[in-house]
Amino acid sequence: MKDNAVEIWVNTDKKLQNLIMEIESTGKTLTEKAELGFERLCELYQIPRMPTDKTNENLDESVSNDYDRFERSLFEEHAYIKFLSDGTDDPRGLVLSAAYHLLNGLEIDLGYIVKKAFGKKKECLVALRGDGYHGEVVFPEKEGKSWVELGCVMQTLYLNK
Repeated sequence: MKDNAVEIWVNTDKKLQNLIMEIESTGKTLTEKAELGFERLCELYQIPRMPTDKTNENLDESVSNDYDRFERSLFEEHAYIKFLSDGTDDPRGLVLSAAYHLLNGLEIDLGYIVKKAFGKKKECLVALRGDGYHGEVVFPEKEGKSWVELGCVMQTLYLNK
């Protein structure tokens, strides 16, 4: 049986184990636990929550900015993972997977996102709307509106190479 990398992380990281036990003891729904986990993972591991958190020009330059090491925010990676899931996945696991990706320099390839949406890889804009845990992948081309009109907070041009 192949080991699951996220499961290994959970089983070997004491800080993460304590966080999970704390969240699980709240008695909240699975979605509420996932929302709380999203926020707390950002704090615990200094993961940027939103794309705008990746850099902060107001920081003292002598202070290390851990956000510089992340290509994506948790909002972005989580939205992509959620989009690729079949809707039956445990929401807590999706958040943990997104955090694991970021902490280990992994990213969902946008080609998979585009292929799921259009049935093939093609050049298009991939946009995200929402906030925090509630990120959603949007395709302005499919909606017939600009990403701004759709209320998106960011967009990426996927170039099929």
